[in-house]
Formats: sequence, C-alpha cells, structure tokens
Amino acid sequence: PPDGTPENKAFLASMFALLARYEAMAGAGYQAALGETAFDVLKLKLGVGCEAFASPLNCRYGRFCSAFPDVDTPFGSLGSFFTFKPTRGSFEMNPPFVPET
Repeated sequence: PPDGTPENKAFLASMFALLARYEAMAGAGYQAALGETAFDVLKLKLGVGCEAFASPLNCRYGRFCSAFPDVDTPFGSLGSFFTFKPTRGSFEMNPPFVPET
C-alpha cells in the first residue's frame, strides 16, 4: 500500500506484530526444511499446494498453516494445523522438532 495510507499503517502494524512474535520465540532452526526443488516436485507430481507447518517468513506455497494465526493470518495463514479441517487435497507436512507436535 502507498505510504501514509490507512492500509499502509495497518500493514506496518501487522508486520511489526509478526516479526516481534517470531523474534520473541528466539528460534531459528526448530525444523529442517525441504529444498526448493523438493517443494516444486511435490507440487508438480503430487499436486501439493498447502504446507501444514509454515510461517509467512518461510512458506513456499500461498496456502499454509502456522503456529500463530493471530499474527500470521493477515499474511495468508489458514490458522493452526491442529484446527485445520480440509476435506481434500495434498499437503506438505514438516512439523517442528519439539515435543508439543
């Protein structure tokens, strides 16, 4: 959005909330991600178009579930994977390496 517009102010506030949340988690590397080529193969060969565990900062596809829907939804998150109820589709799942998952 253009500078100074209400949309730009809302975007900046949302971006700040997103970055502050992930920075507060102090995590870098809670999961091993697939390479870009693997994501491309999953999409091409299996029709995968949604990631079950991602964030706006690391998603490969436009559709993804994430840990913090309150700050991630403005950037495309479908919400938590644990409340996600798809009726069809192919999904890439690479959960974080923590006991909670």
